[in-house]
Amino acid sequence: MQTDLFSSRPVALPDPRELVRRYEEFNRLYFDNLLPGVTIRWSDRMRIAGTCDSHRRIITLSRPYHSHFPDDVDDTLKHEMIHLRRPRHDASFRREAARIGASVHCRDYPDLHPRARFIYICPTCNAEFPRVKRGHLYCGRCARQGYNLRCKLILRSRAAHERAVRTLAAKSPTRSRATGLRRRGNENEFSGRLF
Repeated sequence: MQTDLFSSRPVALPDPRELVRRYEEFNRLYFDNLLPGVTIRWSDRMRIAGTCDSHRRIITLSRPYHSHFPDDVDDTLKHEMIHLRRPRHDASFRREAARIGASVHCRDYPDLHPRARFIYICPTCNAEFPRVKRGHLYCGRCARQGYNLRCKLILRSRAAHERAVRTLAAKSPTRSRATGLRRRGNENEFSGRLF
C-alpha cells in the first residue's frame, strides 16, 4: 500500500503481475497482439508518470506520480505501449494516443520538480523552465526554426532585471541613463557605461 501525498489515505497500486495482465489486454484490444512481451516494474525514484525502454523492452511506472493520480495507471501504461512503436511525441504518436484514448503528457503535481534549483524564463514568451543545473538553454516553443538568440533562456533573477532594463529603455528612445543601453531598431546596444 502506498500513501496518497494529498491525504493520509492509503492508495492501492497494482502489482507488476496485474500490470502485465493489463498490458496483454491492451495489446489485444488496441494493437492486435503486435507488441512484444515486456517487463513492467515500479520505480520509487522516478517523478514523471512512466518511461519505456523499447530496446530492452522495459516499461517503468512511477510510484510517487501514481500515488497522486492512481486512476492514471492504465492511461500511463497505454502511453508507454505506444512508445514501443513510436519513440517520439510526434504527430503519429498523437494520432495513436487519440485512437486508443491515451494522454500525450503527464499531469503536473507539487513534487514533480523537487530538485529544481534554477528557474529559467524565455524573454519572448515568458514560459518558465525549472532546471537542476545551470546551462545555456533556448526556448523550444519560440525557437522552433532553429537557433534564435532572442529565445535564449535567462535565470529568473536576471530576467526581472532585464525586464526592468527593457522598460527603462522603452521610455527613453535614445539612451537610458541608468543602464547605458541605446535603442536602435529592435535591438539594445550597450554603450559601455553602466551608471
